[in-house]
Amino acid sequence: MKAGSLASNPNKPRLMEVLLKGEMNEEELLRKIRLPAKTIESLLRELIEEGFVIRSGNAYKITEEGKRALKSLREDAGGKRR
Repeated sequence: MKAGSLASNPNKPRLMEVLLKGEMNEEELLRKIRLPAKTIESLLRELIEEGFVIRSGNAYKITEEGKRALKSLREDAGGKRR
């Protein structure tokens, strides 16, 4: 598992936490996370490459591997949500 890559950028787990609530397109993610579009695009690209997020049509969703990595990150941080 590549959970360490999540810890390298606090916006990655933040984006994944939002996706835990359900599939979203880029516009919805932009409204919820309030980061520049280029940043969201870059984060999504990295998370897809790492296997934590997949794209389905115009929507993005967290994978089972992504859920496990996020859980592991939370546990490493003492169970605190970011």
